[in-house]
Amino acid sequence: MRERIDRAIEQGKHASLGRILAGAHNPEHRYAARKIVEAGSSLKETLTAAESLAERPEAPARHVACYLIPDVYPAGKKRTVQLLHRLADDEDRAVRDAASDASGRLLSADFPDMLAILSGWRSDRSENVRRAVVVAAGRAALLEHQERAEPLLKLIEGLLEDRAKPVRRSIPPVIGGSLLSPYPMLTFEYLVKWSTYSDPQVLWNVAMALSTPTAAGMVKKALIVLRKLSLDERRYVWRAVASAMWKLGRRRPEIVRPELARWLEDERRIDVAREALKHI
Repeated sequence: MRERIDRAIEQGKHASLGRILAGAHNPEHRYAARKIVEAGSSLKETLTAAESLAERPEAPARHVACYLIPDVYPAGKKRTVQLLHRLADDEDRAVRDAASDASGRLLSADFPDMLAILSGWRSDRSENVRRAVVVAAGRAALLEHQERAEPLLKLIEGLLEDRAKPVRRSIPPVIGGSLLSPYPMLTFEYLVKWSTYSDPQVLWNVAMALSTPTAAGMVKKALIVLRKLSLDERRYVWRAVASAMWKLGRRRPEIVRPELARWLEDERRIDVAREALKHI
C-alpha cells in the first residue's frame, strides 16, 4: 500500500488517496500525510492539498487532511482553523476524532491563540465541534506546562452544563484523567467548586470525573465530594455518584466498601449504596 501511496503523491494525484487508503488504518493515513508534506514545495501548497482532500467524498482522504493540519497551520492560520472546524463536524467518526486530536496539537503548539479560538467553539451549534474543544483540552494538558492548568479548566468549565452526548461523554475522562493527573491540586479544587453548583449536568460531570483510575489514587479526597453529592435527590445525579462509587470500589475496596456500609445505615444514601454494591 505504501508504494501506491508514494506513487500517487509523486504524480500529484492526491485525489486517488481516498481509494488507495480504503480500509487502511491510522499509520497509513499518517504516512500519506507525511509524504505529502515532504513532497510539497511550500506549506501553502500543502495547505491547498489539505483543503482539496477535505472536500473528497472518501473518508480516508479527509482523514489524511486532518493529519496535515498541524503542519500547514503556520502557512495560514485562518484557513487552517476553518478547515479544522469543518472536519471536526465531519460525518465520519474517525475523521472527527482525527480533527479533535489535531485541535489538541494546535492548542499545545499555539496555546494563547488557539485557546481563544476554542473558547469561541464552546457555543458552536455543532455538538461535535464542542466535543473537539474538550478533547483538545485533554491533549494540551501536560505536566511540563503547569501554567496551562487554570486556562484549560476554565475552558472545560464553559461546557459543564452541555448535555449533548458527545460532549458529556468526553468531559469526565478529560477532567478525571487528562487534567487531574498533571494538575491534581488545582483540578481537585475546581471539582470541589463545581460540586457546589445546582445544575444536575455539572454535578454529574463532577461525580463521573471522580470515577477514574487517577481519582482512585486520591480516593479519600474523592469521597469527601461524593458524600456531599450522594445527598442529591435527583436520580441523574445520585446514580452518577453510585457509578463513581462502584468504579472506585473495584480499585480501592478497602476504603470504599466501609464507606458504602455506612451509607446503608443512612436513609438519605441507602439507594446510592445499594446501587453501587451491585457492581462491586
